[in-house]
Amino acid sequence: MNRREFLKSSMVAAALAGTTSASAATVPTGADTGVAKPPAPPRNRRPYAGLDWSKCEQVPTASHGHCNNQAHLDIYLEHGYRFLTISNYYPSAPTVPGKTFRSGHYRVHHDYPVVVNGVRKDGPFDWNEILKPWKDEIDPKYRGQHPFKEGKPMFPNWPDGMLEAPNAEHHSFLLDNGKSAGALHICAPGSAYASGTFDAHDYFKSSSHGYCFGSGENWRTAIDRMIAGLIDPEGGGVTINHPNWSGLKREFMLTMLDHDPRVLGCEVLKSNADRLDPYWDWALATGRQCFGFCVPDWAVVRKPKNFGANILIVPELTVHECLKAYRLGNFYCSLHSLGELKFTGIAFDGKAVTASTDKTARFQVITARGVVEETTGTELKWNVPPYKGMGTGARSHVYARVKAFATDGSEEIIFTQPFMLI
Repeated sequence: MNRREFLKSSMVAAALAGTTSASAATVPTGADTGVAKPPAPPRNRRPYAGLDWSKCEQVPTASHGHCNNQAHLDIYLEHGYRFLTISNYYPSAPTVPGKTFRSGHYRVHHDYPVVVNGVRKDGPFDWNEILKPWKDEIDPKYRGQHPFKEGKPMFPNWPDGMLEAPNAEHHSFLLDNGKSAGALHICAPGSAYASGTFDAHDYFKSSSHGYCFGSGENWRTAIDRMIAGLIDPEGGGVTINHPNWSGLKREFMLTMLDHDPRVLGCEVLKSNADRLDPYWDWALATGRQCFGFCVPDWAVVRKPKNFGANILIVPELTVHECLKAYRLGNFYCSLHSLGELKFTGIAFDGKAVTASTDKTARFQVITARGVVEETTGTELKWNVPPYKGMGTGARSHVYARVKAFATDGSEEIIFTQPFMLI
C-alpha cells in the first residue's frame, strides 16, 4: 500500500468519521498564497476545557521524531508511544503505512511534486530514468545503487493496533524576498503533504541538475500546502521546530504564528535538554496563544533519558481524537516519557488555574511576570490576582502555564499548555 492508498484507506476514513466542518469564526490567515485551504477558528486560548480526566486516555506521541528502522521504533515503544506521526526527511514525505512501508520507497515511488530549476513540477518522478543522463557523474560508490529497487520492510515488527498519521520534517524554504530561510524546519502532524527528494547530499547529482532536495518554495506557500494536506479538518497542524538551533529571529516566529491559526506553536523542550522557554514565553507575552511541544527529534540515535513526548489527553483512542487534541492544545509535555510523573488534571475556570499530579511534585506557575507561584504537593491552585490599577490583574500576567518537577530523584519535568488570561 502506497501513501495515496493509505490516505484513502478505511483506517483514515474511520478516523475522520463524524467530523464536522471548521467553525465559521475565522481569523486573518496572512498573505494569500493561492493555495486553497479551509477556514479555521483561532488557536484555542483555553485548553483542556470540558475534559473529564478520569475518563480520558493519556497518549504519548511526538510531533517531531525520526524513525528509520525497527531499532528506532523499539525505542519509541519503550517510551510508551501509542500514536506515531513519524517525521522523516530526505525526502520530507510521510512514512505511512508503517506496517508495510519499505526502505527506499520514495526512490521508486515518488508520486508528489518537486521544485525543479525554481518551478514546482508535479510527479511522479522516475529516478531510475531521470539519473541516466548524468550517471557517469555519480561517484562509483553510490552509482552502484542505481537502478533503485525497493528494500525490505522498514519496520518488520510494527505493533498491531498502533495508531498513526502522516507527517514529515520540511526544510529549505524561501523568505518573502526570495532568499533562503536558512535552517527553518517545520513539521505538520496529520498532513499528507510531501516535499523534496531522497538525495540529501547530492550524491546522485540531482540537486546539481536543478532538483530541489527540500521545499524550495516560500515558507507561507509551503505552510498552506501542509494545511491543505491535513487529513482531518479538525485536527493536526504545523509546528515550528527547534527555533534556537535554527537561529530563528523571534519576530519571524511571530509572523509565522500570525500566518494561520493552524501554525500551532513551537518546540520548547528537546531530548538534548535544549530548553527553549525564552522563545515560548516571549511569544506568549505578546498575547498570542502558542502551544509548546516536547520532542525527541533524533533521540533514537543518542538514546538519552531525556527522550521527550507530547501526552495527548483524549476521550477515545482514535486518530481523529489524537489529531484534535493537538489542534485544541489538549496535551501536556514530558521530558522523559517514562510515566515517572503525570498530570491528573489541568484546568482554568477564568478565575483560577488548577493542576494535579499522580505523585508529589514541585509546581511552578509561570506568567509574563516570570515564576509567580511555587508549591510542593500533588495539587496546585493559583488565583489570578484582581485588578487594582494599571500594571495589575490578568493584563499584567497575560498568560499562565504550569510546570511540575518530580521530587523522587527521577528528574522528570512535565508542563502544561498555556492559558491566555486576556
